[in-house]
Amino acid sequence: MDRALIQFICIRKTHRRKPPVDPSSPFNIAEEGGWAYCPGGEPDGHRWFKTGGITRAALAKFEWPDDEEAEP
Repeated sequence: MDRALIQFICIRKTHRRKPPVDPSSPFNIAEEGGWAYCPGGEPDGHRWFKTGGITRAALAKFEWPDDEEAEP
């Protein structure tokens, strides 16, 4: 998974505040044919932000934008 680029990140604040039940679940979501990441592993209610393609390792340095910067 480290080599796969993450195209979308869920930036909904409520999804960032809780850890996922299953640590692998944040990466099990595919959005528009690309990998997507939700830090809480939530199945729905996302606010997607297009990353332009980042690695899993880069998530540690990701600067989270505000909810308003996400896709509608």
